[in-house]
Amino acid sequence: MRSPSLAELPPPPPGKSGWPWTVESAQLPDRMTDGRSWPRISIVTPSYNQGQFIEETIRSILLQGYPNLEYIIIDGGSTDDTSAVIRKYEKFLAFWVSEKDRGQSHAINKGLSRISGDVWLYQNSDDLLAPGAMALVAECFAEPSVSWVGGGSENFGIGAAAGGVLPSPVVSKKDYLCPWSRSSRYVFPFSGASVMRREVIDRIGVFDESFHYSMDIEYYCRAIFEGGYQLTLVPELLASWRWHGLSKTMGQGIAYAFRADEVRIAQRYSKFLSRDERQQVEAEIRGQQRVLPSRQAMWLLGEGDRKGALSLLAKTGLKDLSVVTSRPWLGAVRRAIIR
Repeated sequence: MRSPSLAELPPPPPGKSGWPWTVESAQLPDRMTDGRSWPRISIVTPSYNQGQFIEETIRSILLQGYPNLEYIIIDGGSTDDTSAVIRKYEKFLAFWVSEKDRGQSHAINKGLSRISGDVWLYQNSDDLLAPGAMALVAECFAEPSVSWVGGGSENFGIGAAAGGVLPSPVVSKKDYLCPWSRSSRYVFPFSGASVMRREVIDRIGVFDESFHYSMDIEYYCRAIFEGGYQLTLVPELLASWRWHGLSKTMGQGIAYAFRADEVRIAQRYSKFLSRDERQQVEAEIRGQQRVLPSRQAMWLLGEGDRKGALSLLAKTGLKDLSVVTSRPWLGAVRRAIIR
């Protein structure tokens, strides 16, 4: 499907202006500059109760001016107005459904099972594609050796940290597995700025549904270590990452769940490293495992679950007596008792 123009879309809500409400990307010509057809780009949006944000996401994808778009939305049976918003745009969608699922990873996989594009990405229902992102990505994939493209993203929204995700090349492959000790904060792109060929799915499969926070990072590590793929970084901004209080990133994710997933990922893929690097990673994993229960306990305290926090700390101390002398554990116990 060719992307619709701004005039073809429903009017924006009152008071909304700028990208992607009253601004659109230029419509691209039917063929690329070298005469070839534009690759079909398939985009999957997983969603659940993001009615206040999803319309902006949808419009940022539809207003790319791209000649060969396939857009799929998989909603997990939202109880807000998500379905009503999607229906406004359904004639521009290849497929959409709203039904109970097993979470974000499952929703992404359901969408990926339906794609027919040469190139694909998933865009969460509270984030945005940047203007012209699809054209830039398509030009990158004109080079046959490129299987994976990652660009920058900017943060926006209430409480968003300045800047964004601008991935840097790694010094060694160990950096992919140890975010707690590497010199660069980001070595992978934000998920909405990460685009792959269909062949990647064919070779390494879809997302691991046992990961609820870092399913994208696990997939990227699998692509590198098992698939042998290389990430091609571009300096341009491809997406915007929305920060808001309802995002799971801002709650359990930052508190401890991302780190718990990262430890599992490091355990899974450290076998692909050299012996020396593997031993370094294993030592670092042990260190992270000592701290994780304390981080989780602090989150439970923040949620008002003092009993749950104390129970977790007690179990951790009984399992590994050396933990009870660590500063994180003692700090969490002190916080729990004072409360």
